[in-house]
Amino acid sequence: MKFDISRHLTLAMATVAIATVLFSFIVFYIVYTIAVWCAPKLFPPGFSALPNGWDLVIMGVVTCMGIGLGAWIAAGMARHIVEPMHAVARAARAIADGDLSARAAPEFEAPGETAMLVEDFNAMAGRLEKAAHDAISWNAQIAHELRTPLTILKGRLQGVSDGVFAMDDMLLRGLLTQVDGLARLVEDLRCVSLADIGRLELQVAEVDLRAGLEEWAAMMAPTVERAGFSLSVESAAIRARVDMARLRQALLALVDNALHYAIPCALRLVVRHEGRGVAIHLIDRGPGVPQDQRANLFSVFTRGTAARENHRTGSGLGLAVVQAIAQAHGGAAQYRWQDGHSHFIITLNA
Repeated sequence: MKFDISRHLTLAMATVAIATVLFSFIVFYIVYTIAVWCAPKLFPPGFSALPNGWDLVIMGVVTCMGIGLGAWIAAGMARHIVEPMHAVARAARAIADGDLSARAAPEFEAPGETAMLVEDFNAMAGRLEKAAHDAISWNAQIAHELRTPLTILKGRLQGVSDGVFAMDDMLLRGLLTQVDGLARLVEDLRCVSLADIGRLELQVAEVDLRAGLEEWAAMMAPTVERAGFSLSVESAAIRARVDMARLRQALLALVDNALHYAIPCALRLVVRHEGRGVAIHLIDRGPGVPQDQRANLFSVFTRGTAARENHRTGSGLGLAVVQAIAQAHGGAAQYRWQDGHSHFIITLNA
């Protein structure tokens, strides 16, 4: 039979009380025996160190009082230690039954380590609830983002099958655009998912960062110019160990974000050393990000109010991809508003 902690405490305190009395008795007996043997004149004739009847009665009373006091102290300790643990157990059972909002709420203030146990359990339960909520949200968001291009593709192909549309170059280009959008969405989801579990692998190599970015900017020039922007690279000769393909993916997300939300302007890609790493700034002239939205700017499926109202085609994954790639390089992504310009910054530990 397994005893709970309160019974263990009670038995432990009772054992301590009995052991204390017995120890005191043995010590006194030894001390008096030695004293009688060494200095018999100090004691009356016929004195014996062995306890008599009254000694045994007193010893029994003291032992019972010790056991009672120990049990009372043990009960008080158990109430403040065991009850919070029972609260944690109740919350754990509720979570196991599917109630992820359950939390441990002990009736008594928990002491020391027990309080830490309750706090850690509630923190863990909160993260578990958030993870479950995020998983549901992810599924809904992914389904929503995939539905639009798939519906367009299905509609166009059904129209071709029914003879409504002719399979000409314009229609093919439109279909390829939707396929490209799907491919990019799937790759963004893959990138963020792998980063979430710490499995985003990089093909790192030492590269001439300025040359690589200038080449990429030249490739992006036609797309940027069609939207009324320009793109330039401002960088000293910097060699860094990075995954250039992933870095271009992150910069593409930043440029795409600027093309959607910034005022047409000259986009500047400024690269400089920062501490032991490299900082890449994409600077645009735009309305900026409201202060209350900056904390979650690089979170998955996060889109500002204005973005949701004016640009309903965005997936809300672009900036999350930027953060994932920056963190995989040992850095981070951040936003800064400075002198009327938005600075989207990727720091790399390169």
